[in-house]
Amino acid sequence: MRRATREELTGTLFDLVVVGGGVTGVATAREAALRGLSVALVEKDDFAAGTSSRSSKLVHGGLRYLQTYQFRLVAESVRERERALRIAPHLTELRPFLYLLYDGYPEGKALLNLGLTFYDAVSGQWRSRRHRMLDAEQVLRREPHLARAGLKGAGLFHDALTDDARLTLATAKGAAEAGALLVNHAAVTALVLENGTARGVTVTDTLTGESFDIHARQVLNATGPWTDRTRALEHTTPTHRLRPTKGVHIVLRKSDFPLNTAVFLRSPDDNRVVWPTPSLEDDVVYIGTTDTDYDGDPDDVRPDEQDIRYLLNVANHTIPEARLTTDHVVGSWAGLRPLVAPPAGVSESNTSREHEITAGPTGMLTISGGKLTSNVLMARQFVDAAQKASGTRPGRFAAGKVPVAGGDRDAARTVRAEAERAGVPGPLTEQWLRRYGSDARAVLTLWREDEAAREVIGARNLTRAELRHLVRHEMARTLEDLLVRRTSVFFWDATGGLDTVDAVAAELARELDWPPERTATEITTYRHLVTTHRPPGAA
Repeated sequence: MRRATREELTGTLFDLVVVGGGVTGVATAREAALRGLSVALVEKDDFAAGTSSRSSKLVHGGLRYLQTYQFRLVAESVRERERALRIAPHLTELRPFLYLLYDGYPEGKALLNLGLTFYDAVSGQWRSRRHRMLDAEQVLRREPHLARAGLKGAGLFHDALTDDARLTLATAKGAAEAGALLVNHAAVTALVLENGTARGVTVTDTLTGESFDIHARQVLNATGPWTDRTRALEHTTPTHRLRPTKGVHIVLRKSDFPLNTAVFLRSPDDNRVVWPTPSLEDDVVYIGTTDTDYDGDPDDVRPDEQDIRYLLNVANHTIPEARLTTDHVVGSWAGLRPLVAPPAGVSESNTSREHEITAGPTGMLTISGGKLTSNVLMARQFVDAAQKASGTRPGRFAAGKVPVAGGDRDAARTVRAEAERAGVPGPLTEQWLRRYGSDARAVLTLWREDEAAREVIGARNLTRAELRHLVRHEMARTLEDLLVRRTSVFFWDATGGLDTVDAVAAELARELDWPPERTATEITTYRHLVTTHRPPGAA
């Protein structure tokens, strides 16, 4: 995947230009390109820079939405989870979950059993993955550190963990492989209007300062929390379709918070369902999420002291012997759910996760709401709507059976064998395969070609070979691109990668020909990002 040039973007009349490089936008570009449409996608920051790298990192059915009778949403999400397991096998991992029951909870064993039976039935995996109801002793044999007082039992079921940013990137790479042209770090500043109809966008490349127009028959707005801002480009009376809510997570060392199975339970502060979850990384657990209305700048979302305290209360309620304080917090993150505004009086947690597609006065189509799990379905419906609006019959649904980039299981097995023969350490091979799947061959090639590329210079076993791959083949253009979204060092490393940030920046500078002042600015910017997402006194 490479960054499209100005000449490529200005030299074509595209069928579609998609604004927004989150998971919904890149899935839309992939679906459209697979149907044979010409597509350009523009992202003002980086792929997955917003919600799509700051979610709960689950591809799940949303069991808790059964409490508000959102049966259709849950059934749809469970089916989409099964699709994700098929088309992104390297980025989705099925894990056991325990839905805990304590005295005083509104749901009892019978109601939970009924809900989990529905969950099983709509998955299509009833025989191979049926839930089980456990009594308190069975739960404690599995997780002996959980709070014992009032424990009645649990439902054991399965959902999938994912690396949300890498899922977005793999989808973007799939769009590029299908023929879409992509550009990150390029902000849309205006619509190109012809007789009042949107026929493209004006873009400013934030890396070069250049501005230019991209022409297209249709403009699609998939900007998540920035949806209302993008709609404002139509120069109509401002309307607010969204009710963004902030979701915060904290990260703890497993040695401080010994949990091996993800659990659902209720917060001691407000009785909301929350979920401590062992990460795909072996040594950390994350806990989320908050769900509070947010009316600030979507470009500056961060955890605050109240968020951290709320989640630490959850942690100490889950495992009372842990006695955790802010000193134990390895890291945290905050993101916005771009929820469609509900009727007055509906609480944040009960706001629907359904999505909607609307047409504005210039003909720009906007998709609002939705969730990570449903990105393929949302893309299908969005491209269908675009084709109908253009007066053409919607093409055949294309992306549902096509693996995302790196999703070829057979090729991934071949890469593993090749890496073993090349002498790549086993843990490093497994890390590459988890991140890139069959695309790990490109990293392996760099490893073989240059002995110096085998040096580990970054946190979490980050080699020069992998850094070079991320710049040359995944459009990483800043330290944040690389350490937050390409490798997740920001989320899981105890220092957020600050211990090795100078060496990583030096390698990027060589790859991207940065002058010394640009390198220094990148380091300062990244240090600020890490420190503002860790409470004072944090680990």
